[in-house]
Amino acid sequence: MDLTYRLLNVFTDGDDPFAGNGVAVFEDAQGVSDELMQALATQVNTETVFIKRSDEGADADVRFFSPEKETGFIGSASLATAAVVRDLIGGTGDVVLRESERGTYTVSHEGDLWVIAGRSIKAEPLKATPQILASLVGLKMDAINGEVMSINHGKMGIVLPVRNVDDVRKTRLDARLLHSYAMLLNTEPQVYVWAPSDDRPDTIVSRMFYGPRGGVLEVAATGTGGLNLGAWLSAHGERGIHRTVLQGRASGRRSLLDLRVDDEGLISVGGRVTQVAKGTFAI
Repeated sequence: MDLTYRLLNVFTDGDDPFAGNGVAVFEDAQGVSDELMQALATQVNTETVFIKRSDEGADADVRFFSPEKETGFIGSASLATAAVVRDLIGGTGDVVLRESERGTYTVSHEGDLWVIAGRSIKAEPLKATPQILASLVGLKMDAINGEVMSINHGKMGIVLPVRNVDDVRKTRLDARLLHSYAMLLNTEPQVYVWAPSDDRPDTIVSRMFYGPRGGVLEVAATGTGGLNLGAWLSAHGERGIHRTVLQGRASGRRSLLDLRVDDEGLISVGGRVTQVAKGTFAI
């Protein structure tokens, strides 16, 4: 069995093809077992998508895997997949994908951006002491600048605003604390730290951390993080807005996300997609 795949970077910044978040997309996964999908995702060691033909009114059915497990819907991987599906079937315009948990959804093509259409996500205040929150991110208590919120009842982690970009840079997470506090606070071990840009009013600088296998990793770019930030902004009355989000600077892999919150509080996240490689697994 020959399985062709593409490597793409999502949320690329400027002309750098190696910016953003890496995604592997397998073009035709008909007949591929769940076990083989997981083995392939572990082998390529990045977010991985498997495309199948759809009989449900979509352009393609999709399955999303991390190197550790099947994840369900992933925002950045959806953008990469839409770009591949559009290239495979030809034509122009939007792409309709179907994922078992999310159902059928549209990824829009707007100029040089692929965009996940508006979503409504619940954000609620996180009940925790300032000491716990500050120690979680390795900062002083006065660095926290605003309400820390739990997203989607903690299933999408927390959003933590800080005073300025320098505090974003200084953020440090300890794996033991991340997992201990995630259990204590009843959230996923996932933290999104952000601050407004010092010199650009419509720009936000952020970092996102999560905890696979008991550790802690920083993500260069993530659509989920953008959605989380949008939920925080919407909960604080910031609607009808358009923001540029800069992420990945601290990890040496720049990314740029397009974030919008409409007048109804629906959140959209988009970015550029760049293909950097193509290959075939002979199984």
